[in-house]
Amino acid sequence: MKTLYIAFLLSAAIILNSCSDDTVTPNKNTTDLGFVIKTNISAKLAEGWVYYSFDKDTLIDPSKADGADWDVKFRYIPYDTSSTGFGPLVGIFTNSGPMFFNSGTVNKNGQTQAVLVDDVYDNVTDASKYTLRNDDTTTTGRIVPIGLGGTTALFLYSGGPNHVLTVNPSKTFVIKTKSNKYVKMALTSIYKDAPLSPKYNTNFANYFTIKYTHADGTRLK
Repeated sequence: MKTLYIAFLLSAAIILNSCSDDTVTPNKNTTDLGFVIKTNISAKLAEGWVYYSFDKDTLIDPSKADGADWDVKFRYIPYDTSSTGFGPLVGIFTNSGPMFFNSGTVNKNGQTQAVLVDDVYDNVTDASKYTLRNDDTTTTGRIVPIGLGGTTALFLYSGGPNHVLTVNPSKTFVIKTKSNKYVKMALTSIYKDAPLSPKYNTNFANYFTIKYTHADGTRLK
């Protein structure tokens, strides 16, 4: 029994050590949770974007940005807590856009379609109920609407003095990948380690957390 216990501790240490340097930390339990969680998806300034594939459940190298392998990309968010830093931060969410799906004018080779559903994650159970479309970079054609606050917004902004951006919990994405497989996804945080109550002057932005479920046909668990 003692030998088994020591072996268990060694195995756990190896697993923890192998995951300690991961940029994206997976957490999947199909039986109990029914969804995948990916934390700290972080773009580098040099690339400007980070690319993610639902078919492969992993990041896609930025060198393949012109291809169809990725489904969603997240913009690099500069971390600047000075008074001059708030403007560029807000500008990403009200103008240039923090995320796009791989379709439309976003990328001519993209094949991903999506829609932003006005409902909480658990209520979205059937992909066939929704009309998916190509994403676009134009103001009116985007799947993620620009703006902060209000019933249509994905992102909510506290304003000063906290300057905290949170994600609207009543918004869920339904996505169809290039392999014609459906996924539902919720963006849950843009801060490192996804704190429940982020503070702009102490919690680093530019760390996206998503949870998603692969459909069984069109049925979303």
